[in-house]
Amino acid sequence: MLVSIRKLTFFMVVLISLAATARAAGPSLLFDPVTGDVLSHDRAGEPWYPASLTKLMTSYIVFKRLRLGLMRLDQRIPVSAIANAQPASKIGVPVGQTVPVDFALQALLVYSANDIAYVLAEAAGGTLRNFVATMNETAKRLGMTATHYANPNGLFEPRQITTARDTAILASTILEEFPEYAHYFSQPTVKVGKRKLANRNSLIRSMPEADGMKTGYICNSGFNLVASATRNGRKLIAIVFGARSGKARADLAQLLLVDGFARARHGTPAKISDLENRALGAVLPADMTASVCKKKPAVTLASPDHLKGWGISFGSFETAQEANTVLRRRLLSPSGLRVAGAGGVMKFPGGGYGAMLWDIGQQPSVAACTAFRNEGAYCNVMMPESFAAIAALTPKPRPKAEKPRAQGSDAARIKTKMRVKRK
Repeated sequence: MLVSIRKLTFFMVVLISLAATARAAGPSLLFDPVTGDVLSHDRAGEPWYPASLTKLMTSYIVFKRLRLGLMRLDQRIPVSAIANAQPASKIGVPVGQTVPVDFALQALLVYSANDIAYVLAEAAGGTLRNFVATMNETAKRLGMTATHYANPNGLFEPRQITTARDTAILASTILEEFPEYAHYFSQPTVKVGKRKLANRNSLIRSMPEADGMKTGYICNSGFNLVASATRNGRKLIAIVFGARSGKARADLAQLLLVDGFARARHGTPAKISDLENRALGAVLPADMTASVCKKKPAVTLASPDHLKGWGISFGSFETAQEANTVLRRRLLSPSGLRVAGAGGVMKFPGGGYGAMLWDIGQQPSVAACTAFRNEGAYCNVMMPESFAAIAALTPKPRPKAEKPRAQGSDAARIKTKMRVKRK
């Protein structure tokens, strides 16, 4: 009887700890990728910024092309200027050099290299635009109804969103369709010259049963994780969004997995497909910047140097936060998901802040504003002369000094040097 009480007490402590951790994080989901059974979830249909979990979709499309014979693992693919310009985490291969597809997949999924995501996207899609279109077409085909992609590496873009439910569909599909590539997700290091770069997923080092899959981190999303583990032949996956640190996301994922393996199977559990997503654009994703990047301004102002071409304005606001909220909301509307161009918040010379899109073109700007107005939103077409006048009178924002961080993967430094034996 005493032993049973001790076991029950321990189990209750675990559940209490789990609940406390879950309250400090964003949505979460625990499921069986083979059966699609949902063991537990919290707000699984709520939109969130995927960060480098985006690279799961990037790899899935590459895996498809490999199977179709359109790419080869030993094929060498070039590094473009836009790929090389991506911020850390990155491998830093110089422009014009080439890397094998096999190495690129290791760098993408083990070290979460932002530059290599672009290298693979351009090689697989011909152009970045084509690849992103394929990402969104694939998401739609898989039933990821609240997911939209804007780039292949997950760095912040207001229109790059997903849900835990949709991420579960993608992770399950990868494991089901491409078991031959599962080793990329559990690989402990990737060799780069004389260095070994450790897998960003710390859970594969701290939990014996852990065997993948992918981390994600930007200031806006907090720390995300898709964590798989296998015990006695049974595989489970935990999805954690919005944790406040890399350790917190790993701890929560492990608690979810341990709890799942301990549960007895009974009843008829819900399936991943049964979970309801919030409609795409119906609600704004939470922004974790103030919690995980406290030294970073809540809103990064656009430089007047960026203003060019034709564009649109969504109005003038008293605070940068108001302008940013309106901008994010407009970009997640049906019209916002279709419009091209760059967007940002601009401080006006006479006071106030504007939410704008630029570098669109005259006809697309007119068409976009018509579409936004039909949705009931204020929109005004901006001519190049108007942008030039604003830029001439607006001082460039002075960014606050901030310690560089490897967004797109993890803030922690986990590089290890490889020891080379002298012959």
